[in-house]
Amino acid sequence: MMIFGPKRGHILFIFETFFKDFGPLFVALIIGAIRGDMSIIYENGAVMVIVLLGPVGRTIQYLCTRYSIDEERLLVQSGWLKKQTLEIPLSTITTVDFSQNILHQIFKAYRLNIDNASNIGDQETKVKMTFGKEDAFAVRELLLAGRRGLDGFNLADEDVIPQPQEGRTVRIKAGDLLLLGALKSKGVFAAELFGIVTTAGAMFNMNMAEWMIEDGIDGLVMRQGITIVLLILIAAVFVLAIICGMIGSFIRYYGFSIADNGQAIKIEYGLLTKKRYTIQKNRISGFAYQQSLFMRLFHQGTLQLFAIGYGDSGGEEASEEPILFPLIREDRVRQEIARILPEMEEKKDYYRTPRGSLHYFFYGFGFFLSVILLGVSVWLSLTKGFCQGLWIIGLLIFAYSVCGRILEYKHAAMYAGDENFSMVNGGFKMNTIFVKTSHMENVESTASVWKARKGITTVMAGYIAPLGSSNMTVKNMPESAFEEARNRLIY
Repeated sequence: MMIFGPKRGHILFIFETFFKDFGPLFVALIIGAIRGDMSIIYENGAVMVIVLLGPVGRTIQYLCTRYSIDEERLLVQSGWLKKQTLEIPLSTITTVDFSQNILHQIFKAYRLNIDNASNIGDQETKVKMTFGKEDAFAVRELLLAGRRGLDGFNLADEDVIPQPQEGRTVRIKAGDLLLLGALKSKGVFAAELFGIVTTAGAMFNMNMAEWMIEDGIDGLVMRQGITIVLLILIAAVFVLAIICGMIGSFIRYYGFSIADNGQAIKIEYGLLTKKRYTIQKNRISGFAYQQSLFMRLFHQGTLQLFAIGYGDSGGEEASEEPILFPLIREDRVRQEIARILPEMEEKKDYYRTPRGSLHYFFYGFGFFLSVILLGVSVWLSLTKGFCQGLWIIGLLIFAYSVCGRILEYKHAAMYAGDENFSMVNGGFKMNTIFVKTSHMENVESTASVWKARKGITTVMAGYIAPLGSSNMTVKNMPESAFEEARNRLIY
């Protein structure tokens, strides 16, 4: 007998991605208004038709999808020409959380993100549905009340309901959020900026060469040389990345708070898009501490956690990060981890890369590409007048690659203990994971014949976590490090 539904979600589902769906159309209208010529719309008619396919598809999905709940299962029936039925036992549901973007907040609707244990595999059964406030809270209560048996990966006693304990709440200061945006890696921002500019040019038939002539950049190249212009552009992008990063981090993580009641962690944040997660501690597999180059200079980093249903969501929320502390000092990391999971307090001495193994880190496509770019830049500097000094850019790229390999050599480390397992890798961006030994799934050793003779191997480890973060590799470790990890995994 159904105790909820069959029922459609909130009609706002159709418009949840309004800005994403209609963004290109608005940009075209703005450009046309500025130019006083709307021919841009007609010339890119095919693109505009594609833009409208998104809302049409979401409308069909809304009309053809119904949700039902009985005492044992969540039932999702969908499809127009092809009917689909998804049944999820309530006992396997691991997460039921809310999120609200601007439109949700205006119309008092909620986006429910529902995960179950099968999301650790290739068959993803994440369910996203949108309801008004009354239905959203009713669905959440029904799903959580019906969840018995499987909680994450541990079989729970149906007769024992954990009682909340008096805990603590930590709130992240606004200044730390701004600092986070300033210190985060700028490479992704530069790539996204380049993609936006080139995509806009392709979509709206903008001739980049004409832009350069009109703005006088080509003249600047002839007067100052391409090297100076490139350095100016790099510096401009870097400054812009810092400003945009600070604004973006403040908006995205505004009001970030972590509440710990002893049994679960509740995380809330967001200004334009509000998110709320409740994570049972027995579902946490481990933690990751990430540091960009600038973060390391300030002895800061970002602490994330591994738990099915939080982060690595894929689809429309693929950029979601499993953040626990947006910014935290190095000397507080183990302390905060141990407060959440006392078994993670154990620490052993790390295995480090053996002496004489530095050259192995240079055997890779990235380094050889930097050598090629250096050679090309030197050749252009000697043969093309306007490229004089371009070798400086090539030399900087080569030096960056060399420094990155040296840092990889210095950072690579791992240990395996009775309670937890830790691995460290990365060059300019340093990654450290701490995983429960009981949640380790596999370890693998890979080595060439020459490295094997010297007792050097690359160690790959897999552990229970969302698919995008469920493994890590540390290069050129001593064979004894792999043996200890393997023995811990087996026994």
